Amino acid sequence: MSIKNKIQLSNGAVVRKEHLVSRIGFYLIMMILLFSMSCDLTITPPSSMRFSVAITVLDTTVSGADSLVAGANVVMQSITYGDYYDAETNTMGIAYFSNLLPDRYNVLASGNRVSISEIVIINGQLQDTSLYIEENDTLDLKIITQTSRSSALLISEIYYSGAIPNPVPQYFHDQFLEIYNNSTTTLYLDSLIIADVDYGFYDDSLIHAVHAYMFPGDGNDYPIGPGELIVIAQDAIDHSPAPIRSVNLLDADFEYYLPDKGDVNNVNVTDMLQIHHKYGIDFLYSVFNCALVLMQVKDPYELGYDEFNKILLPKSGVIDGVDYRDNLAEVDHKRLDPSIDGGLTGGIPSYTTQSIERRIDRIENGQVVLMDNNNSSLDFHILSFPTPGYFGSEGEE
Repeated sequence: MSIKNKIQLSNGAVVRKEHLVSRIGFYLIMMILLFSMSCDLTITPPSSMRFSVAITVLDTTVSGADSLVAGANVVMQSITYGDYYDAETNTMGIAYFSNLLPDRYNVLASGNRVSISEIVIINGQLQDTSLYIEENDTLDLKIITQTSRSSALLISEIYYSGAIPNPVPQYFHDQFLEIYNNSTTTLYLDSLIIADVDYGFYDDSLIHAVHAYMFPGDGNDYPIGPGELIVIAQDAIDHSPAPIRSVNLLDADFEYYLPDKGDVNNVNVTDMLQIHHKYGIDFLYSVFNCALVLMQVKDPYELGYDEFNKILLPKSGVIDGVDYRDNLAEVDHKRLDPSIDGGLTGGIPSYTTQSIERRIDRIENGQVVLMDNNNSSLDFHILSFPTPGYFGSEGEE
């Protein structure tokens, strides 16, 4: 055996190098195995430590049973262990969780209530909350939520400026208004009213409307699904051929029709019901300045008319409203108070084939969610050409 392959140990023994390497390798393998085994060890707390939680989600802005938020999503996250649990509240506003370990938890609750007039957005939380129970029982918790409100149905686009006069002057029968369902629930347009608001009654509790038209139906005849657009035309015809060169409204969902005024009627499009019409062949949206509202009113004739033969409607019935002017600096000439619209949109010249469209806030679960700050200065942008039944691009501004 060559001296190069021998090593003398401190006790005087002589071993071959390959034997020493083998021993070292064995010890290394054993250490790795022991380390990996120690990493795989988990401590399972006894089942007696585990408990259940019943979380009630409350909206204190309403009273009685209405304060119980059904269908809310409740999430519990264990801070120490990282465990994640979620559940939905039942009809009594309660979400149940079981088999939980004592720990500090973050608890979040979110949901909404949808009606024809608004979406009430509900959010609440309990941050870094220590949860444990001494006996095998259920712990009761309450989350008091905060709410914000947004209209479920929104006026999404108004084309009021009229076509470019080339060569036909002052053509506005191509106007339309578009309504969007900004909620995740199917709603119904039946008996809702579209009206224009007269100037000079800003502080009044009533809407003084020059015109008012109602959707037909007995309650469930005209649904509007989540993310659906509905177009109401002045005249539901194709305005795109020369000499008008405007929009094609043959596919409009509804149209205004005045049978005694020589108005154009598309028999394939559902007519709006006339509640009040003061003047004009059509329900003309002013090409200069106006305010349009979508309303829910039990009896539109209940309050009668003012001295100028404008129908009176309760302001409390407004679902959504848009105030527009050609001169945006004239804020002292607003027709709608901030409870309906805190700003002004428009600022476009008449007869330019431009429209105003509500901005897209976000895409949520594949559905467009439109911006609704109750402020048209923020919520709307200008389109160089109208887009009935679909969304334009903000790059068109």
